[in-house]
Amino acid sequence: METRTIFLNACHEIANQLDGFKTLEKGQRLKKISIDKDIYFEIYFQSSFRNDSSFIQILPHINIYSKILKKWQIEQTKNEYSQGLIFGNQIGYFTPYNNWKEWNLAGLSYDNSITEITESIKQHILPIFEFFNSKEIAIDFLKNNGTKFNQWAEDSISPLNFLLCFSEKETAEIFFNNFISHCPYKGNIFNLYEKLKTMNEIDLNHSEFHGADTIKLAYVKGLKIK
Repeated sequence: METRTIFLNACHEIANQLDGFKTLEKGQRLKKISIDKDIYFEIYFQSSFRNDSSFIQILPHINIYSKILKKWQIEQTKNEYSQGLIFGNQIGYFTPYNNWKEWNLAGLSYDNSITEITESIKQHILPIFEFFNSKEIAIDFLKNNGTKFNQWAEDSISPLNFLLCFSEKETAEIFFNNFISHCPYKGNIFNLYEKLKTMNEIDLNHSEFHGADTIKLAYVKGLKIK
């Protein structure tokens, strides 16, 4: 059996064990719509053209999007390629592996990998999706916990646009400052904020470092660093 066929069979086997997901791209992408029909959740299975009979790579990723946020981002940044992304990462970072994780589908590894990926999604990913089934619950969680969805998840600034769009300014500011307090490159953020005070025009689509575009938007929206 060709490696591509084995990979897609695995995608479908995982999808069949998850409720409410629509399969797209021959099963390589799974999509589920939230209760309010605005937010949607995706699981994407990445593979490699280098696959061979001894190693068939599968790397699951998650992304959470909002259609309303996409329109808001386009209005704010004038970037027509904005996607409305709220949050995303590779699944391995939400599991005890706590790292970028690839699974092997070749030979005897197939069944074990299917089981482990499916259980990882059920135990560690679906609870994250459940938070965002309600914007109110998601906003409250992010305000108090950032993106520490479980003991392995790390802080991310990614949902700040979501909070700027859907919550009060004070809520977004609390999330922003909590992120900075744990950020290993907080010095870059402080320096950027000082630099922005002297700029006549701010390019919201350019990042000098990871998340700088989001930090610039925070500045434009009047968020204060405390």
